[in-house]
Amino acid sequence: MFEHFDERARRCITQTHEETGRLGHEEIGAEHLLLGIAVVDDVLIGAGPERLRAAVVALQGVGPGAEPGWTQFSAEAKAALEGANAQALALGHTTIGPAHLLLAVLDADGVARRVLRESELTVADVRERAIAAAGRPAPEGPPSGSAPGQEVGRDDARDLRDRETLELMLVADTPAARLLRAHGVDEAAIREALGPRGPS
Repeated sequence: MFEHFDERARRCITQTHEETGRLGHEEIGAEHLLLGIAVVDDVLIGAGPERLRAAVVALQGVGPGAEPGWTQFSAEAKAALEGANAQALALGHTTIGPAHLLLAVLDADGVARRVLRESELTVADVRERAIAAAGRPAPEGPPSGSAPGQEVGRDDARDLRDRETLELMLVADTPAARLLRAHGVDEAAIREALGPRGPS
């Protein structure tokens, strides 16, 4: 699940586990992901981990702790982790950073949003910071140093895989599909970006 996470996003996951254990909670929720992101990059959220941690405790208290072993992710947290991939794809990015993860946490709704409100933050402001931090996809073009008219080859296997992945994601009315369409990624955009599908 984490193969496309960059180094900072992986640190967010590590910190998420530590924060969950620190609070004695038996399951990792989207609110713990929020805490993990804040430990790695508090500027991204607009509040430090201490402030957010206090809000989590105010809402959920301190638990008895989980059984020895790797704490499980809640359904909400799993949805956020999967949504981070969709957020990155929608922005044309190949790796997932803390900003993509934060955007997915915000879309997961639930306790994470309540934690932000308890911390006197608005979801809209946090989302705006996350989008700015994630950035927009860079315009495509030949790499610097290419001779005029030189054709830059594509990795056809990768393009086919990307096309099939996006097309499959757009088939059903899922949160990921709605997110991609909201960012202008539809069948027409796929054809424009990757060209017409070749003969099967």
